[in-house]
Amino acid sequence: MPLVRALTLHMRSKELSVGEALEVLRRAEAELESVGLRVWTRRVSFGEHVEWREVEEFCGVENLLVAPFHRRVDELRVDELVEFLRRCPSGYATILIPGEEYLSTLPEVYLRVSRELGEDYFTRLGVAYGSYVHTPYFPASTALRESISLAYRYVDLLVGTDSASWYGEVVGLARRASAALDGLARTLGFEVLHDLSLSPWMEESVVDVVERLGARFPRVGTFGAVSYLNRVLARAAEVVRSTGFNELMLPVAEDLRLKELAKSGELRVEDLVALSTFCVAGLDMVAVPRDLDYLRRLFEDTYAAYYVKRRPYGVRVIPTDRDVVVLRRFGELPRVK
Repeated sequence: MPLVRALTLHMRSKELSVGEALEVLRRAEAELESVGLRVWTRRVSFGEHVEWREVEEFCGVENLLVAPFHRRVDELRVDELVEFLRRCPSGYATILIPGEEYLSTLPEVYLRVSRELGEDYFTRLGVAYGSYVHTPYFPASTALRESISLAYRYVDLLVGTDSASWYGEVVGLARRASAALDGLARTLGFEVLHDLSLSPWMEESVVDVVERLGARFPRVGTFGAVSYLNRVLARAAEVVRSTGFNELMLPVAEDLRLKELAKSGELRVEDLVALSTFCVAGLDMVAVPRDLDYLRRLFEDTYAAYYVKRRPYGVRVIPTDRDVVVLRRFGELPRVK
């Protein structure tokens, strides 16, 4: 059964207090549950000009994820980033790379953070290329306008239906959520937006969806299958109020089959970067070597993929010296070869 993966309230500034924001999310969740859509996570995303210390009280709220830290890489102080990640355990941070000329300092930022913090902290740190992204997906979420946005878990919906019906299923899911929230949104003066990206959660593997199209992931045929799936999502995004990525996501740490493929060596970093060039939302939740030169080349490759693609692109990598890293919420994650 599909779930609302992320119910996100976007505020460009601190328009609402903690209590008021939680009440909006509570009312939105009740409306969604009235049409059979259970909410998995509740989130608040702030605008780029909000200082995280001004909204630090949001960090202490149980069962709430927040995205209040947004910095261009040339304006970033590593000590402040480290302080934020330590003091706000439910908080997510975005580093913006506005152009290729800003890329050179990013590997050193990652190494400096890794000297201060363990691997788990990197699950809450993302990079956005080109511009900030208005999406319910964390960490690379920045409020560009006031809205409520939703992301979904619906792997099982697609695995259980014929690919010819996928477009209708995705559009129907978003329209059901919109119908539930339209009244509340009009009262608040907010839009309701959808990021229709297909994302996994452990046994709900996106590999199963790709292989429903006859491919064996990540072998020959994978690109064609992923491209077909992304065209379905793109068509659906055109007929609902969409935002964010609206593409297949391949977060290795969040997908059991991707983990298995990474552990066996069948799935390599090159495969993930290549897929991101034309169809996948970025490089996500991948454990990589904690090496300055490797990180430099990896960020150069992913930026090249963004440059070709010219769509929202996010990177979330976990530098490590270990072959297998253990993450609190995600279990064992093999370093991708």
